[in-house]
Amino acid sequence: MILRVRAISLGELALRIQVLRDTAAYLGYVAAQDSAEDIIAELAEEVRALDPTIRLARLAVTRGDELVDCLAREPAEIVLLNATALIGDDWSTVDRRRSDLAHRGVVVFVVTDVGFEALMRHAPNLASWLAGEVFAVVHEDEDATELGAQRLAELRIWGRCSDEEIVAKATAGSLPPDPEYAEWLILLGRADLLPPATR
Repeated sequence: MILRVRAISLGELALRIQVLRDTAAYLGYVAAQDSAEDIIAELAEEVRALDPTIRLARLAVTRGDELVDCLAREPAEIVLLNATALIGDDWSTVDRRRSDLAHRGVVVFVVTDVGFEALMRHAPNLASWLAGEVFAVVHEDEDATELGAQRLAELRIWGRCSDEEIVAKATAGSLPPDPEYAEWLILLGRADLLPPATR
């Protein structure tokens, strides 16, 4: 399985988490090990800015069995998990015990690029849970406008609609609840058309 890592801002990731919070979703976020805690703190602020009442936990683990045990005990609906210390054997353990990872809400695995490669190699079943939900930090030297335009082009192909059709459907209240549609509206600057629970 090959997963594409897509660069998005922490604000965009927070909005995606907000949209997915009533599901059971697993996301990956690739970051440098020395900046992971700062990224998690900033992401937590972004998520809480959208909904101050959200139950959010920040966890840091150093072993695969610790990850599974901590997540199994965590009642928060959003879990931001610093897994940058995990190596191949740890991911193998997580993969073997993946049924213990069942969690209502959103779990974000923050990993390094090397850790992501180890996850893909040693935890193929967990990797399949991530589906296309793997993101990376938007670096300051990258043009966020260009990234947004690229993502809009991808969404137009995926949804087989124009921006105008999406806005019309959202205005009429007939837009499906898929997170991609919420992301589409956000990228168009029309977050005002999102249902109140996802704003």
